[in-house]
Amino acid sequence: MKDMDKTLTIFLLFLNSIGLFGQSMSSRTQSAIESIREGYILHGIEELKKSVLENDVNAQFFMGRCYENGIGVKQNYQEAFKLYRKTAERGLPDAMYHLASFYQKGLSGEKDYIKSEEWLSRYNKKGGVCKLPNIVDLYNEGLKHPEKYLLGINEKDETKQKVPGYTPNVTNNITIVQQVAPTVVNTPFSSTETSEGNNHRISDIDTTIPTTPQKNENTFVLIIANENYRKEASVPFAGNDGNSFEQYCHKTLGVPKTNIHTVSDATLNEMRHEIKWLQDIISVYKGDVKIIFYYAGHGIPDEQSKTAYLLPIDGYGSDVSTGYSLTNLYNNLGNVTSKSVIIFLDACFSGTNRDGNMLTAARGVAIKTKVSSPKGNMLTITAAQGDETAYPYKEEGHGLFTYYLLKKLQETKGNVTLGELGDYIQTQVRRQSVVTNGKLQSPSILVSPNIGNSWKNWKLK
Repeated sequence: MKDMDKTLTIFLLFLNSIGLFGQSMSSRTQSAIESIREGYILHGIEELKKSVLENDVNAQFFMGRCYENGIGVKQNYQEAFKLYRKTAERGLPDAMYHLASFYQKGLSGEKDYIKSEEWLSRYNKKGGVCKLPNIVDLYNEGLKHPEKYLLGINEKDETKQKVPGYTPNVTNNITIVQQVAPTVVNTPFSSTETSEGNNHRISDIDTTIPTTPQKNENTFVLIIANENYRKEASVPFAGNDGNSFEQYCHKTLGVPKTNIHTVSDATLNEMRHEIKWLQDIISVYKGDVKIIFYYAGHGIPDEQSKTAYLLPIDGYGSDVSTGYSLTNLYNNLGNVTSKSVIIFLDACFSGTNRDGNMLTAARGVAIKTKVSSPKGNMLTITAAQGDETAYPYKEEGHGLFTYYLLKKLQETKGNVTLGELGDYIQTQVRRQSVVTNGKLQSPSILVSPNIGNSWKNWKLK
């Protein structure tokens, strides 16, 4: 392991020496991030702060990442935003990428999709690749050495501290700092920051989103994007899926922002609350509304009944009582008359996650769920059938299903019938899943008996 650590250090030095990090990295900054990787978190942060004062652009960006994630400092989105903006304006691609994320998510204030797209465009003109090491990954590597993390290192003893096997005398110039290492979670866009590397690619569907002057005042949208689960594996790119779908609803379909509710990482109570909002909308508008419901996240099956459930972030994959059943969803949205209820589910209900692995349920095999029947004027398009998995499209930073859903809206500027949209999604997802994953993913279309084939001529816009 020590040999591997040494090799990584040498590799980082080599990359910096040949300029692959985009901007020249000072020796102090380089040493700081290496200290963080080794577990000397506090020392590394202090060295980064010194490099910031020396106006090192890379150190400024790294401190932005630290403030965003609470690495060695108190989490502060405003400070992170300032540093991202400063370093982006100095031409750092990595900063442009994260600044765009902040504007998209509204982490520093109001969401600003125009500025988000502007910085994404600049990022892509720079090559569309983040070139600096991912300090979150380095930090997580450092957490494997908690005995080092808790030490505030006096500079006089830095050399001794770096000697393999050296155990510091905490009574001699070493200060014990009472703190708990923060848990770093994925930040906006950061689903693309995988263990496979830090080369981000912004999807084509996110860089050019068609706009319409049309205003669909009687269309209401609920988006639930569950990525960061408390008891289960995360759902890669679910956050990106929800954010992008929101933009297409507003920009391309002309739905007013006030008519769109987007909930990231929803608990069961939050899901119930938001679905009740849709019920109330249908009621007060006396059915003169179009409803769009989008969900990205885990789905789970009931082993006994084979019925399907949406899983909130506080739910358990082995306990359907902690989920929200599709039957209830259909009843709550379909038993009251509306013009249309269109449901998109980027989830599978076999008990697997987006990577094809099992959730923490005890069954160990995928379960083929029964097909629930929509109610009223309702149509459901799901990402996968039966015991299949709904896969991610890692190259595009989205779920495979959502990518092609939005791709068609992009190509047609939203002027597409649901029949055309459904055919496109089914064809493209099936093909790409076999190519990319070597396994079949077959989106399915479920319709209420009330509507027959009329749904094929429906439009979202």
